[in-house]
Amino acid sequence: MMRKLTVIFLSGLICLLGLTSVLAQETYELKDYEKLIGKKLTFQEAPELRIKVAAGELPPVEERLPEEPLVVKPVEEIGQYGGTWHRATRPADVWAFYSYGIKECLVRYSPDFTHIVPNLAKSWEISEDGKSITFYLRKGMKWSDGAPFTSDDFIFWWEDITLNDELTPVKPDLFIIGGELGKMEKIDDYTFKISFAKPYGMFLEKLADTRAGIQYAPKHYLKKFHPKYTSMDEIKKEMEKEGYDLWTDLFTAKNTKQENPQLPKIEAWLPIDGITGPMQRWVRNPYYWKIDTEGNQLPYIDKVQIELVSDIDTAVLKAIAGEVDFQWRCFYGCGNYSLAMQNREKGDYRVIPVMIPQSNLCCIFLNYHCKDPVLRKLFRDKRFRIALSIAINRKEISELLFMGFNEPSQVCPFKGTAWYDERVTKLYTEYNPERANRLLDEIGLKWDKNHEYRLRPDGERLRFVNNVNLGWPRENVEVQELIKGYWKKIGIETVVKPLAGKLWVARITAAEHEVASYAGGNCWPGHLPIDVSNFPISNYYYPAPLWGLWFATNGKSGEEPPTELKHVMELYEKAMSSISAEERNEALKEAFRILVEDLFIEIGIVTRPECELFIIAKNNLRNVPEGSLSENWGMYHPATFFKK
Repeated sequence: MMRKLTVIFLSGLICLLGLTSVLAQETYELKDYEKLIGKKLTFQEAPELRIKVAAGELPPVEERLPEEPLVVKPVEEIGQYGGTWHRATRPADVWAFYSYGIKECLVRYSPDFTHIVPNLAKSWEISEDGKSITFYLRKGMKWSDGAPFTSDDFIFWWEDITLNDELTPVKPDLFIIGGELGKMEKIDDYTFKISFAKPYGMFLEKLADTRAGIQYAPKHYLKKFHPKYTSMDEIKKEMEKEGYDLWTDLFTAKNTKQENPQLPKIEAWLPIDGITGPMQRWVRNPYYWKIDTEGNQLPYIDKVQIELVSDIDTAVLKAIAGEVDFQWRCFYGCGNYSLAMQNREKGDYRVIPVMIPQSNLCCIFLNYHCKDPVLRKLFRDKRFRIALSIAINRKEISELLFMGFNEPSQVCPFKGTAWYDERVTKLYTEYNPERANRLLDEIGLKWDKNHEYRLRPDGERLRFVNNVNLGWPRENVEVQELIKGYWKKIGIETVVKPLAGKLWVARITAAEHEVASYAGGNCWPGHLPIDVSNFPISNYYYPAPLWGLWFATNGKSGEEPPTELKHVMELYEKAMSSISAEERNEALKEAFRILVEDLFIEIGIVTRPECELFIIAKNNLRNVPEGSLSENWGMYHPATFFKK
């Protein structure tokens, strides 16, 4: 059954890209690997840890490793211990070291995206009816402070964090199928089961998605800040000490890896600085649970040092000066790619291509809950949305700002996936201001006496504010200024208002905007197309957060969506539950057809150009795959990187 479900996944993604064989980084369970090579491995450790063991500060490596460590075969060679991995990034991107670099999940995709492989879970079993999955953890695995890592840490995350309405008022959509929340139960210290009321054929794939969260938390540490285990009097003392008014804020801060260096962790490196410092330093985890094929405990590199810089250009300049060992975050833009290529010899590094996430750059989000009733009615009129879309000259945008390297496109799965539909991808992307004007005439939006601007039904000039996310893409403001000019030609006045990323998200999820712009997600290797960017499964559904909230709460909160979107969500549920690959793929394809034909998601602009994202790696930093990498380079086991 487990094999069967893995093959089902292949039908959706195996045709993604021509991946080179170098990406086939192999992992093994210890017993299987020892059987393969015909001998027992002897565990080794970094010199700095041997010193601590000799001084009595740490137990021997055999006691720190689990009984069943994950064996990782380096892509080039067995590494050597030592050195510091230097990075440079903006403060907002420090979180990415966890999310895309060293995050450890239950399962993960293989580097070539053909199947799902073990990680924290050494194995799993899926029930015949597809309603439950049982995970088997690694016996003897430990947190970074030496405490046991067991099923209790998953149950704590589930019962005391996820099911606690104060900490988690909106439950994670990952655990919801057919509108019902799943269940998690402990079998024994190293076994737990997740069950659902209905079949959930896509659960394992969603669990392996690089954007999925983690499902565990260190109970032995966090229970000190939870009223179920500690008296409120004691918690209030800690709240006063830390400056919090609510116990939930204290608990959340203590459970945030980026903000709390004292939080026990299971990643290869551990932070020793707070998130706000100008320099972020990380040291090796002495209890890390992976080894190489000769029994050496990973990671090879001793330390990670992340220098916080003000902008992308500064990070790129540091890289071409040879001050960055390995990095892809912040290195956006075709111009930066050219600069990086020109300075390879000077900086003593190589430039590695990345499989481009098929994001749609500089999308337009119309607020279907706009407080202005006139704009709200217009935004909900499909003809108006089509008029806005076909009034945009996408080819000119590509030529002026992206060197002509991208294509006009709506937001939908890209070529090479089972969900791709070329006709749908190109809907309403032609530049046709004449047709746009006819549609606006049909709606009844008359011109003013000077034939300069359209008038609303109430006689006011048709005008709205476009809140532009400054976080990314970096060309977003320039693109929106061009769009402002295109819309002016059909009589619509637009005010371009740049906003910092956090403020932008807060405003859009609260539905306080009129129009907004940012990148739109669809799908790419390691990412399924079923997320909040495309489907209203939470209030982070930017076009209509209240519709997303309605679906997420089974109609208890938010605003009831239109019938067409309800049908889309029926297709979504069908794709989630079906064990048939063909049914799942057809359901998702049909859902995207409806979403794009009605422009329910957003107005797409252009695809992401191939030169827009790349990796810089120093020539002496080895075990970095040289084939096309995913943006989620954590799946290539950076704990095997080393300085030669």
